[in-house]
Amino acid sequence: MKRNKKVKKYTRCTMNSVNIVALIVLSFFAMMVYWSQDARCTALAQEIGKAEKEYKRLERDCQREVSSWEELKTPDNLQQAFIRHGLDMGQPNQEQVIHMGQKGLPKPGQMSVARIRARRSQTDRIVGVDYQIRARKTVQPRAVTAKTNKRAAVRR
Repeated sequence: MKRNKKVKKYTRCTMNSVNIVALIVLSFFAMMVYWSQDARCTALAQEIGKAEKEYKRLERDCQREVSSWEELKTPDNLQQAFIRHGLDMGQPNQEQVIHMGQKGLPKPGQMSVARIRARRSQTDRIVGVDYQIRARKTVQPRAVTAKTNKRAAVRR
């Protein structure tokens, strides 16, 4: 006699449903990652936009201040400022201007520098003090002459 054997049949339906569920979960996860990255990018874009607006505003302010400063440096405005503050000053003569180099020293060959050095070598004294300072930083008393007394009297 024949025996009834239960034959186990595997259906494709169950395997496909597992694959479909896995695909749905994976797509949901990918969608969540995409949304989070999109939100971060949007926030960064907004911050960049704010920073660019701030930069443009500061650049306009800087240009406005530069133009204002340039306007204040015109000879007429400088003269008005001198008068307003009670200063008896004017623009320097060409021979009074000394051009400085990058190291902070006067550029060579200027007549005004030579004149200043010549004046310093003639009268090397401070008003009211009768000491002469030498190049090696020693202080030596100096004789007071009539010429230096007249200058000191005029300066006082």
